[in-house]
Amino acid sequence: MKKAALVALTCVAVAGISQTASAYTRIKCSNGTALKWGSNSITMRLASNSFPAGAWRTAMTDSLQAWNRNPSKFRFSYVTGDTSVGKNNGQNEAWFTASDIGAPAVTYWWGNCSTGRFTENDVLFMNTVNYTTSNNVASLISYNGSFRPFRTTALHELGHVVGLGHTSNTYSIMGQDWDHIQANGSTVRTYPGEDAGRGAKAIYGNNTGNIQDVGSTHFRRTGSSGGYSTHAPVRIFNTSGSVLGSFRDSNGVLGYRVNRGQAVDVEFGFENNGEHTQSGIDASYYISTNNYISTSDTRIATYVNWTLAPDTVTYPRRRVTIPSNLTRGSVYYLGVFMDVNSEVSEVDEVNNRTYIPIRIN
Repeated sequence: MKKAALVALTCVAVAGISQTASAYTRIKCSNGTALKWGSNSITMRLASNSFPAGAWRTAMTDSLQAWNRNPSKFRFSYVTGDTSVGKNNGQNEAWFTASDIGAPAVTYWWGNCSTGRFTENDVLFMNTVNYTTSNNVASLISYNGSFRPFRTTALHELGHVVGLGHTSNTYSIMGQDWDHIQANGSTVRTYPGEDAGRGAKAIYGNNTGNIQDVGSTHFRRTGSSGGYSTHAPVRIFNTSGSVLGSFRDSNGVLGYRVNRGQAVDVEFGFENNGEHTQSGIDASYYISTNNYISTSDTRIATYVNWTLAPDTVTYPRRRVTIPSNLTRGSVYYLGVFMDVNSEVSEVDEVNNRTYIPIRIN
């Protein structure tokens, strides 16, 4: 902490210094004051040499726009082509750096600890990290590839800009970010998610518009490490509760070995990323010959009339029976389609479906 002209008390630190709450956390000064912006919108300035026109700028602006679909009142605007970036210059900026910042990315914040207001946030990405802007499943460390998805890191750091700290006790983008991800088919979707959206609502209030969104994921929380939640793929169990034997499909997605005609308990994650509790939701389970789940696949079960609140990701185990006519030795996909009957008018309809590979014994 240091004194600064015209500011009663100004603090500067690396984002993520926060107090643990039930799930989301807040960035706080050392005196315990939680920080937020004085308005419900700020402008991020993107460095011209880090984010020229092309894939990297698109990935960064996609991440800003993804945050703009959150259920709180908070929104980002952005400016491209910033030719003079620097810490503590009165502007909120993002850039790549060759300097060792001790992490793949870091958010630095400045704020007034007497008023509880941010005055500046800067996001720095290490340019030596093996990032990719690709959304291809096979390329990502989220599965079995070599590249860290840039968009998940950007979403995590922008969560710090919003005012969120690290999360350790629920599935969250503010935990281990690279496998907070959603997929249907061979491409992934990145998004802030339920926990971060809930935190943004707590800080800035409910949007009071029509930001409704339910979705499914094939990742789950497994524990915590260094203040971050850790994540891994969802599972398939036998009826005694034991996890089945596993394999990876051609894209590196973790799957499970099943028998024809076998009853299994399948686990998917279900999120309410919107403003309000949703009731009367149906979810159907399918067997597909490919990893893109649709209603043209073979439906094997439907669970009806769910109520899903925007408070925590749920992982119910649902019993389904593997069809007896599948080909031994072949890979299929056991998928789920959340809100299959479109009961919810959503800002994002593409995140309702996901899958687990299965190999038939």
